[in-house]
Amino acid sequence: MAGITYSIKKNRLKRAGMFGMDLDENGVITLHNEAERHLYLTGLDSSEEKATWGRISFIAEITENMVLYTYVLSVDDNKIVEEDKLYNLDDIFTKEDFPETEKKRIMKGLGAKRVVDKDDILLYDLSGRYLYVCIDIIGDGEGTISDIMVDRVGDNFMDTFPSVYRERDSFFHRYMSVYSTIYNDFEREIDELPKLLDVESATQEQLEAYGSWLGIDLSGDYLPVETMRTIVREGYRLNRMKGTRACLERLLEIILGERAIILEQNTIRSYMEEGEITGGTLEDSSIYDVNILIRKRLSDSDRHQILHLIQQFVPLRSRLHLIRLKDSGVLDTDIYLDMNAVLSEESYGVFDEDMEMDDDIILDE
Repeated sequence: MAGITYSIKKNRLKRAGMFGMDLDENGVITLHNEAERHLYLTGLDSSEEKATWGRISFIAEITENMVLYTYVLSVDDNKIVEEDKLYNLDDIFTKEDFPETEKKRIMKGLGAKRVVDKDDILLYDLSGRYLYVCIDIIGDGEGTISDIMVDRVGDNFMDTFPSVYRERDSFFHRYMSVYSTIYNDFEREIDELPKLLDVESATQEQLEAYGSWLGIDLSGDYLPVETMRTIVREGYRLNRMKGTRACLERLLEIILGERAIILEQNTIRSYMEEGEITGGTLEDSSIYDVNILIRKRLSDSDRHQILHLIQQFVPLRSRLHLIRLKDSGVLDTDIYLDMNAVLSEESYGVFDEDMEMDDDIILDE
């Protein structure tokens, strides 16, 4: 017998009968908050008469008040006569035309095996070309079903023993299946390792861990997940440019979604010498001061978190100043103001929420 393993993925689940549950884009079945849910898989065809089956396993994340029933049926003929009509078992189990009680009656009549509250089930006592699986979940609440696997062999070690010990469904066979379960779990986790390292599908917690591997602290829950994903994706390149103006510009563009204006102290002094900028406070700043001009409005907490993040990519002694630019209009020599044009009066201050203080506001002592 060939060692075949059926992985019940998204394409096969699309053909399954789902009642009280839905299938998401990742092939995970989500349960509705209803009293009953039923999943009927279309028949697996082994292409062999009286074929033997090994085990079925899946991951069911449900609450304690839910009860899990698994029905497994193996037959050589997938046709059945009901009320003088010939039906395919797939049509009976996956369609809503047949009541649930009738489906269970047919399964029981054909010798289906029923197991309660188990997600790893041995099928050594079943034989038949076609295998049908039904998973019922009874009880209010929500949950998921994923990673459904059907194995023809069921045991990884029996072939390593002499033939006298290979009796199917014997005590020794079932005993060795315990170790096969442990082995299969390890094998599944190893196979899933590449997915755990996939940045495109990583969760927020995983992205924080990946960032720490690159020496980037992304903790604090202040960045959107997609922004974190972009930083991790470009983390190697950003680290190679660390300490440069280009690195800071790219990092700010990722975080803010806009290009920021970066004014280093030597640049400001050159502007002052040319008369393009005036202001004593800028002139008195240290050579280690870097002024970052942005348009995006930030809360105080976001401002501190962003400064903490970009501080990881600048030289050690640099002092960063995050300055929000205020929207303003500019008139050049080509502008003509007619009688309907109005220029707003100059504002003298700004509150925390950008409320302007003009001539009509008086601050009392």
